[in-house]
Amino acid sequence: MKRFPPQVAPVQGHLAPDERRRVARHLLLDGFGLTAQERLAASRVVVVGAGGLGSPVLQYLAAAGVGTLGIVDDDVVEASNLQRQVLHSVADVGRAKTASAADALRGLAPSVEVVAHSERLTRDNAAAILGGYHLVVDGSDTFETRYAVSDAAASLGLPVVWGTVLGWDGQVSVFWSAAPDGRAITYPDVFGPQPPEGESCATVGVLSPACGVVGSTMAVEAVKVLTGTGDPALGRLLAYDARTSAWDTIELAAPPSGPDPAAVETAETVAASAAVEGVALAPSPGPAVVSETSPSPTAGQPGPPSARPELPGVLLLDVGLRPGAVPGAVFARLEDLAAGNLPPELLDHPLDGPVVVVCERGLRSRGAEQLLRAEGWRDVTSRAILG
Repeated sequence: MKRFPPQVAPVQGHLAPDERRRVARHLLLDGFGLTAQERLAASRVVVVGAGGLGSPVLQYLAAAGVGTLGIVDDDVVEASNLQRQVLHSVADVGRAKTASAADALRGLAPSVEVVAHSERLTRDNAAAILGGYHLVVDGSDTFETRYAVSDAAASLGLPVVWGTVLGWDGQVSVFWSAAPDGRAITYPDVFGPQPPEGESCATVGVLSPACGVVGSTMAVEAVKVLTGTGDPALGRLLAYDARTSAWDTIELAAPPSGPDPAAVETAETVAASAAVEGVALAPSPGPAVVSETSPSPTAGQPGPPSARPELPGVLLLDVGLRPGAVPGAVFARLEDLAAGNLPPELLDHPLDGPVVVVCERGLRSRGAEQLLRAEGWRDVTSRAILG
């Protein structure tokens, strides 16, 4: 097993008797003990996202005895979050996630210092937010945030425990630009330049306990990095399949030296990229014919926003982000469709009548297509209205 230098120096005598009693199972743990616990108490960890992954990460790090926890999130709690974001409760709906999370963590571990960053992390503010912490845990769900976190952490020399979950699948790794032993790998080293946004839990769904499995694993990696115990997943990508409850390990290679290392793809980066982003970047389904003379564009492919299907009896349903963006379409929120709140025009539409579902990039419309088929409509196709 590779040894890893601890990120935090212990503060001897820092643990009060009540705290030592609370963490007694750590003090008894072989290879951990008092010194590692004192390192945790002196640790400052910032968690990006207080959602499906951030919830178990924050809960376990607070319970484990991390002294200071920063929370970065600009969102509020919604009812649809509660399926997987177990840090929040029904009473928290409408509250800022940072406030809800802070209350829950203080109730779990009164000694923890919680710092709420109630703002969206961007390239402009990332370094200011992350500076002063020992470790970053990235549970964000957009490429924009992940790349901003990675670049800022690399400039600050901070390790990043990263995880993602989508559908049934999850992945975890530790990235650190200053890692020893040839394991200085960052997120862009593995996945290349920032791609367009892809699928999300809001468009394809997610199994709620999978968030707990992946988030708990991220918390384990964070504890190992902070305390220098165990072998963190530096240079490795851990891939989880909830269908089989199996974990696979993909070995990652350090980026090659040269004038343009980003242009060189290794077998490891190709395999890892397929494992992590394969769902989000997978090609769209094949074309669905609306009429014999005028085939509908492939789901997920661009089409003019005003192009209403020519076949008589077609219902055009818009599930995009801007009501009224598609003239003549019936608008519905994807979340309302999931809740069974269907628009009257759809309820009056025959189950064998054609329905074309559209949104900006064909992501939400594919989710809506699946929901409508489950409700009994048999002739449903989806498409994008933007390139």
